[in-house]
Amino acid sequence: MQVKVKVQAQYFENYNVDADGFNNYGDKKPHWKPKGGQEFIFPVDSDWVMYVDEKEMIEAIDQMLANQSNVACKYEYIDHDVDFGDPIVLEGLEEIAAEIFGEAK
Repeated sequence: MQVKVKVQAQYFENYNVDADGFNNYGDKKPHWKPKGGQEFIFPVDSDWVMYVDEKEMIEAIDQMLANQSNVACKYEYIDHDVDFGDPIVLEGLEEIAAEIFGEAK
């Protein structure tokens, strides 16, 4: 059975860029600025995810994120979760909050 490993990562952009490209300005080193989060989905076999050592899984995730990174942007692992099923969509959160707290929509 396939499951999804959902990975939350920090997205960074390299701000050392000029007209000639990246890392040519000033100290010629990348200057990474965090720009928000990025979610990745890794489909895997459920048997693998149940028996793999968590440290090994995170190391593999780190390598996959490094493979998606380049001189302009990079991703760093924050956390992960395993989804064994599809999400359940529930409508009406705003209405329930209005009922509880007496707020108008």
